[in-house]
Amino acid sequence: MLDWDRFNWPEIFGTICATKELKGPQYNFMISDIRERSAEKWSDGQLKYVGNIAKGKDYDGVDGLRYEMKCVDDLLLKTKPHTSKIILKNFAGQCLGLPEQTFDYMIAYDTTKNTVLLSSWEVCMKMAKVNDSNVTTQLLVGQCDVLAYDVEPVKKEINIIEEYDNFLSKLI
Repeated sequence: MLDWDRFNWPEIFGTICATKELKGPQYNFMISDIRERSAEKWSDGQLKYVGNIAKGKDYDGVDGLRYEMKCVDDLLLKTKPHTSKIILKNFAGQCLGLPEQTFDYMIAYDTTKNTVLLSSWEVCMKMAKVNDSNVTTQLLVGQCDVLAYDVEPVKKEINIIEEYDNFLSKLI
């Protein structure tokens, strides 16, 4: 297993907070990519980002395990023993049923409470539901490890919208 104490959670949540400026579905891929690469960078060399070349997982861990990252606003619910819904697989069309196992653990970030849960594949599958175009799950919080709780994010000195606009003006 990875040494979760070596992760720089304030830096990771700083990146998550900075990407919240990007609003609209057109930015979803970019937001995920930035957040996933940030977690790799601040994992102290324990995660290798493979989400751009592998399907169904975001990282290979130095422990030989596969990890998936999910970020959800208001993941933890005050009065429920489970989390809010997490999209496990989006088929962008007709759902093909429960996916085959592609990761060993999900690293689930509550991007409102700045808290991180670790869930095994088995726990992810307990409340998995097949819908029209995707598979969702809810995690039983008592069966997850809490890796970080109420993290104070590092303030990033970047205006991501301005940087993106500058990037585009150079590109086009």
